[in-house]
Amino acid sequence: MEIMRLRPDGAGLTGAHVMSWVSLSPSFIPRTWWMTSVGTAFSQTFGYVVGAAGRAAVRGAGRALGISVTVDPERIRPLEKAAPWVMFGVSGIAWLRSLKAQAEIAGLMEARPIRTREHVLGVAGGLALTAGLVSIGRGIHGVAGTASRALKPLLPAPVAATVGATATATATAFVLDKVVYRRLLERLSKAAQETNAKLLPGRVPPVEPERSGSEASLEAWHTLGAKGQAVVSDGPRAVDIAEATGEPAMTPIRAYAGWQEGRGLEATAAAVVAELHRTGAFEREVLLVLTTTGTGWLQEWSASSVEFLTGGNCALASMQYTYLPSGVAFFADRTTPVLAASTLLSAIESELDRLPAGHRPKLLVGGESLGALGGTQAFEDLEDMIARVDGAVWSGLPRFAEFWRSLVPFRRRGTPEIAPVIDDGRHVRFATRPEDLVTDYNGVPFGEWDGTRIVVAQHASDPVVWWSPDLMWRKPDWAKERAGLDVSRNLRWMPWVTFWQVASDMPQSVAVPGGHGHRYMEDMLQYWAAVLGRDPLADYSRIAQAIRRTIVPNYA
Repeated sequence: MEIMRLRPDGAGLTGAHVMSWVSLSPSFIPRTWWMTSVGTAFSQTFGYVVGAAGRAAVRGAGRALGISVTVDPERIRPLEKAAPWVMFGVSGIAWLRSLKAQAEIAGLMEARPIRTREHVLGVAGGLALTAGLVSIGRGIHGVAGTASRALKPLLPAPVAATVGATATATATAFVLDKVVYRRLLERLSKAAQETNAKLLPGRVPPVEPERSGSEASLEAWHTLGAKGQAVVSDGPRAVDIAEATGEPAMTPIRAYAGWQEGRGLEATAAAVVAELHRTGAFEREVLLVLTTTGTGWLQEWSASSVEFLTGGNCALASMQYTYLPSGVAFFADRTTPVLAASTLLSAIESELDRLPAGHRPKLLVGGESLGALGGTQAFEDLEDMIARVDGAVWSGLPRFAEFWRSLVPFRRRGTPEIAPVIDDGRHVRFATRPEDLVTDYNGVPFGEWDGTRIVVAQHASDPVVWWSPDLMWRKPDWAKERAGLDVSRNLRWMPWVTFWQVASDMPQSVAVPGGHGHRYMEDMLQYWAAVLGRDPLADYSRIAQAIRRTIVPNYA
């Protein structure tokens, strides 16, 4: 089919124009100009291809059936004159509706609304990017056509067309993989390695022997990586905890091992265990094992919450498994986070098994985003998690994770996908806000917890949670139910478009106020309180203020 021609296809342009209206519909996060550009460009390109392909298919079918349709130019001329004005008017309405929707989303998230000039810049950038993508597509199609024509003297026409298209597709895939993807990955890896070697502002080697990287530590400060150095430098000390709680406190232990060239996951995990022994971590009341994100980053609100709630009578264990940013690791390597989580957890469990049953610390686990994805997959299923740990908090867990998919489809009827009820909440409770730990989303009170307590925190407006590959062609339940309190009621799922909208939401989801998007902050205090057997709705404002004081700027 002749999808791309040297001249822009009229049906393709119409399809692109229609899809531009769709692309301006709201998603989860208030859009920056570049988010608007990305969404508009991919939507318009999709519309162009569909329109051009549809036109070519109709013409081909007509030729095959011997059907010829002739239209009097005089009759359609008024329509041709009116069509651009109609489309221009609809575009203006779509643009104004988009501005209103973006203001609504910003209000729901208590964020700054998008400025009109940013929206204009986004649309303009989208048009330019669409032109580039369509031109590339037309160029590839032209190469395929040239190859097919060159093969026609040697092969039957259908075979020549197939061979030409296949060869062009193979060459394009090769260029994208070897030239674009791999070189981009190499550059990102090099930049990440350089970032990993830099000291983050405000961090100094800890003086407390309870911290890795101190003079007493087996792990040298310079080996921890930038985010590892932040982990052991940040966080509360005994004086901070005592001041906030009004009770005597201990200095929390933080055992951490960084990624090192030539040191595998097992050796890194062994280094963490050695730090736990050195600091006396196995004698503490609680042992918290957190799986890091790609760079070795940990959610400080999660770690500090446990430390304040236990009066410092706890130990944190974690390790870095790569220096790649989570976004890159998310697509390039999802295996290593799982191996790292399972390796560290198994090493710690082996040590715990050597202790008398009545003298073992409570074992808690957790992780955020990529850390939650890897951490949950360290267990075979929910039953395995219940049997092996005393509690867990997973925040920002992607919905395509095996743990998520093994539970949510079997939720109690009538409960939404964003806050499903599993087995009456006896062991695991999904929460969009702390109140969801006490009553379900419909206001029905939960019963008592039964043993191990697991919290899965997922904001209704977190695109990292709700993005999945099948979003491109399948309407998810969250889009049907539209139950999120901080999500626009005007959000509608559309094939292809919503996939790219939510994908472009992800990078910006960490720049919104806490409690929305991918920002799990103060709520982590209440989630961990529930896991530790305390009232999640009690007043923890003093502790929250203390945690804020201990968090170094630009690391929250």
